[in-house]
Amino acid sequence: MSRLVAFLLVILLVSQPAMAQKPRDFIDCLSVLVYFSSCIGYIDGRFGEPSWGCCMGVEELNRLATQNHETQKICQCIELVARLGDPPFLLANINALPIKCQTHLSFPISVKKDCSKVQ
Repeated sequence: MSRLVAFLLVILLVSQPAMAQKPRDFIDCLSVLVYFSSCIGYIDGRFGEPSWGCCMGVEELNRLATQNHETQKICQCIELVARLGDPPFLLANINALPIKCQTHLSFPISVKKDCSKVQ
C-alpha cells in the first residue's frame, strides 16, 4: 500500500508542471491509473474476467489515445504500473483483454515495451 501511495505522489508531482502548460490536451498518469486500475486484477491473473469498469476504462483510454495523440504517454504510465505490480502482468490476459472487452487497444500494455517508439 505504501508503494502505491508513493507512486501516486510521484505521479502528481511530475504531472503538475505539464498540466499547467497544456490543461486541455494533456493526460497524466493519475488519469491513466484511474481508467486502468480496474483492469489490473484481470491482467495479473487474480480475476478470471475483466470487469465492466475495466472495459469502460479501456474504451476511455482508447478515446484519449486517438483524440489527444497521447498513446506514448498512456504506454509509459501503464508500464510504470506494471513495474510496480505484484503479481506481474500475464501476457495471455493482456492479449485477451481486447477480445473480452469487445474492443481494440489504441495503446500497448506491457512491462518491457519501448514506449518511445510508440506512435
